[in-house]
Amino acid sequence: MNVFWKKLGWLSLAASGLFASLILQVTMGLAGGVVSGFIAGIQGSMQGLDEAALAEMISAAVMDGAVWGVLGYHVVSLPVFGLWYYFGCGRRKPVNPFKAIKGRGFLVILVMSLGFCLFANGMVLLEEFLTPSYYEQYLDLMEQAGFGVNPLTIIASVLLAPIGEELLCRGIIFHYAMRAAEGVPNRKLAFWIANGLQAFLFGVMHGNLIQGSYAFLLGMGLGYLRFRFDSLYASMLAHFLINFLSTFVMGMLLFAVPETVLGAVILLGLGAAVIAAAGYIGRGEGVQIQEF
Repeated sequence: MNVFWKKLGWLSLAASGLFASLILQVTMGLAGGVVSGFIAGIQGSMQGLDEAALAEMISAAVMDGAVWGVLGYHVVSLPVFGLWYYFGCGRRKPVNPFKAIKGRGFLVILVMSLGFCLFANGMVLLEEFLTPSYYEQYLDLMEQAGFGVNPLTIIASVLLAPIGEELLCRGIIFHYAMRAAEGVPNRKLAFWIANGLQAFLFGVMHGNLIQGSYAFLLGMGLGYLRFRFDSLYASMLAHFLINFLSTFVMGMLLFAVPETVLGAVILLGLGAAVIAAAGYIGRGEGVQIQEF
């Protein structure tokens, strides 16, 4: 019974990372909306707008404030999750990233990140046909937050998210999930249990079915890299590459892929092939499979 409660405690700590993220997201989103609306209200009053025009101006500003909320969340998450990871997960000293990732490691991470991007785009394209209503909601959310077009959200998603989200998911949550999996005789199985949990919470953290489904699979891959190289630097680098490629490169690479189910199958197959190729290139690098 003591073992049960101990495992439940570790699982609760893992889940607390998700709740902390959601609370921060909501708090910063509300703060961004309130501040933007307040500023717009002052500007509208100074311009002498009538009540209807003023209300419309404030409403638009509150919606635009979501962009600042996204940036604010990722800025605040760095010290919050950084300190939590350091003090709550064994006070690990930073390791030189060039010692953690060496040899063919950088090539493995680059190729695997490209494969993840292709596979994720294939999933989104397939979900466009399987769940059109959820896909429309996903597009609305992306447009509202300004992903891919607004400089603030580009900074947040490409530069800040790979640090903060890795500290939280592949750092804090994964650490507690591995503690919960202690006692599983097969170390490989214990890893995949913990990895599946952190990836699931990573998907839930994104707040919608479309983004959450591919975030889950990306989380599994990022967790694998984090464990394979025994370093958060590996998953941070891969996360940065995935977001960078998705924002600046994928649109140019995929222009010839038809937006059909066949196109989705092509991307899924190509992504899986590239990921497998990265695994082949990286044989012998990092922690060996049989040691999991």
